[in-house]
Order: sequence, then structure tokens, then C-alpha cells
Amino acid sequence: MGRLLIALDPGVQVSPGELAAAWDADEQARALGPAAVEAPARGVFLPDVLTLVAIPLGVNLASTAITAMVGRLVARLRNTRPDPPEVEVAEMASADGDRVVVVRLRGGRP
Repeated sequence: MGRLLIALDPGVQVSPGELAAAWDADEQARALGPAAVEAPARGVFLPDVLTLVAIPLGVNLASTAITAMVGRLVARLRNTRPDPPEVEVAEMASADGDRVVVVRLRGGRP
């Protein structure tokens, strides 16, 4: 089925480890697969991303469901930060069939 890879812009103020732990603690998210932090493969097109959160997907989910779930978890983690900047969550497919969700500052670089 492929994997879900979540790339976090460092400016979002949520670490991959925090998001992976939040994913695994959330019953709905955990049902899709366990989260693990890993380094991106060589040649990954996302500058400034040193680590990813990877989830092996056993089911096919709509793009809106995935981005909503990731957005909900990131928002929950960011609520503990003082005055966090706005973020946007976007999904795309990689050439090898993985689904990539990018969480970045709103208005940030593509």
C-alpha cells in the first residue's frame, strides 16, 4: 500500500519525535499504522528536512482525511507553544508511491 511520510518545516516548532509520539498516542491515527522517525532518502526534494515521520499504511485514505489528521495532531502539539505561527498542511505523492504530507509555515517557500 505504501507509506505516509510527514515532513515538518523546522519553523513549525514541532519535532518529528513529538509528532511520532502524538501519532502513536492517538487511537485513530495509530489504527493506520505505527509512526517512526527516519532520515529521508538521498536525493529527497525537501530542503531543510533532516528527519521524517514515516507510517506504513495498510489502508487507502482520502487526501483530506490524512491532511486533517496530521493537522489536528500538529495543532494539538503547537497549542503548548506561545503564539505559534500559522501553518499549512499539504499532501502529494512521491515518485515511488509514498504519500508525502508537508507541514510548513503559511506563506513559506514551496
